[in-house]
Amino acid sequence: MPEKIIARYRIVTPMFIGDANQEVNGISSGAVKGALRFWWRALNWGACLAAVNNNDEAEALRELHKREKKIFGGTAKMDNGVQTGGQGIFLLRVSHDELNSTNKAEVHSEFKNYPAARYLGYGLMLAFGSTKQNTRSGQLERSCLNENQYFTLELLFRGNIEPSVQNALIAWGLLGALGSRSRHGIGSVALVSLKNNHGEEQYPLPMNEGDYSEQIKKLFSSLPATEPPFSAFWQKSRIDRLLSGKGCYIALEQFGKAMMMYRSWGRSNGNGGSTVLNKTSERRFKDDHDWFKVKGWAEKHPDFHPKRVVFGLPHNYQKKGHHVISEKYKRRSSPLLFHVHPVGDKFVGISIFLPANFLPDNEKIKANNIAIPANVTWSVITGFLDGKVGHPSGPNALARFPDKVAVLP
Repeated sequence: MPEKIIARYRIVTPMFIGDANQEVNGISSGAVKGALRFWWRALNWGACLAAVNNNDEAEALRELHKREKKIFGGTAKMDNGVQTGGQGIFLLRVSHDELNSTNKAEVHSEFKNYPAARYLGYGLMLAFGSTKQNTRSGQLERSCLNENQYFTLELLFRGNIEPSVQNALIAWGLLGALGSRSRHGIGSVALVSLKNNHGEEQYPLPMNEGDYSEQIKKLFSSLPATEPPFSAFWQKSRIDRLLSGKGCYIALEQFGKAMMMYRSWGRSNGNGGSTVLNKTSERRFKDDHDWFKVKGWAEKHPDFHPKRVVFGLPHNYQKKGHHVISEKYKRRSSPLLFHVHPVGDKFVGISIFLPANFLPDNEKIKANNIAIPANVTWSVITGFLDGKVGHPSGPNALARFPDKVAVLP
């Protein structure tokens, strides 16, 4: 007899998800299935590597692809007289009541008050400037589903429930998001219930941060030692609880401020320094700044590309010719994800760091229209997670995330 899973999720932060015209039109099963595929792959890389004795990355990728096609479906074709692909092992249906949204061109009632949260949603809304200076700050470029609403997934399996799919549902509901800027905490979702077709609850709702951490740890029994060729969990992956706040926008604002202080050079304050959100900036990446701003610097350093490429590509700059992209592949997603999760009466901010092969072998980074061998340093991101505000050796240096707790490993 076919079995099913019924999973209910909460929209924790505004979700920018839309149709072909980028207009909100509910939550599609295709979008959800895409998110589940991501988390399934991230969780199952180790198992596929072990299946080929941990010594053949290409064969492990073929094994992963084969398993994924069987579970989620894929293009049907004949392989040595055997059909592969076709429909997966379950059917997925999304249901929800009418979801309220904020329309394109409206000034968002909450984002307008949180400039650093707007920074995380850059491109989705007018991000910079205060509302005192610019009454359009927070005006949406795209419509969004508002937070604190719910939707339900029903997965009908052709046979028994597949445990790896159930784990993907849980991982997505503990760490994931949906829609544009989902790696920045925008569109965060939280699993609130997971039942089988007998109505039995399979997911004890975390009541405190300890419960939440334990639910995450249950997803991992062992981690492979080999760096994956895509975003997946392995021994150098990490999950950290960085911060907490009384509201989802406060959590976004705290993370956005930390990111802006770390990555941005800031605006000149007229006294030889720079400010970010009216605070003294850290000025971490002087070479990145000089490459863009100082006349003649790039020409004197033709083999340079910005260190911050590790946060993802492309980097767009206002000055013509200073865009930074991968030479062939153009884009590379950030290995650092941020997620906002409600726990009790708080909203916690979670970072998920998934270092992987940043670019294929011999692929170059094109900076200032010059193709340069990639020089990617993970310490740029770990320095953000573990470093201090201000000069690390200075007397007034403070921990960036003073309440940070490691969840994984």
